[in-house]
Amino acid sequence: MRYYKLLIFLLLSSSSISGIAQNNTPLKPCPKSPNCVSTLESKGRKKMSVLPFIGDLEKSKTKLKEIVLTIKGATLVVEESNYLHFEFSTSMGKFIDDVEFYFDESTQHIHFRSASRIGYGDFGANKRRMKKITKLWKSHLKYTI
Repeated sequence: MRYYKLLIFLLLSSSSISGIAQNNTPLKPCPKSPNCVSTLESKGRKKMSVLPFIGDLEKSKTKLKEIVLTIKGATLVVEESNYLHFEFSTSMGKFIDDVEFYFDESTQHIHFRSASRIGYGDFGANKRRMKKITKLWKSHLKYTI
């Protein structure tokens, strides 16, 4: 019984201690509510395409930070070696949206998730924001090739 509890503890804590979700990224799946988009969703309105690296990890991270911080309401709250977490404060109601990026060096892809922290709907705000960031990213990518 003692080993059984230890095994369960190790299995549960291995993902939660490192912050890595089952999909091997720190990005959680989107909830059932429509106020979230992610590159890890498999279908529907929540699915968005990954961003390619620009050069190496550090160059990609630096450029993405520059792009995101040009958008009104953005604040960088967590920066790790392959992860960025921004909070966006909305102008109406001062709601907070969380925008996270995971840099997968093995595939040279940047995964992201953008979600409202509270509530059910967002009138498409998260999707519009991520489309804007994607457009700015692709625009910069075009000039670096």
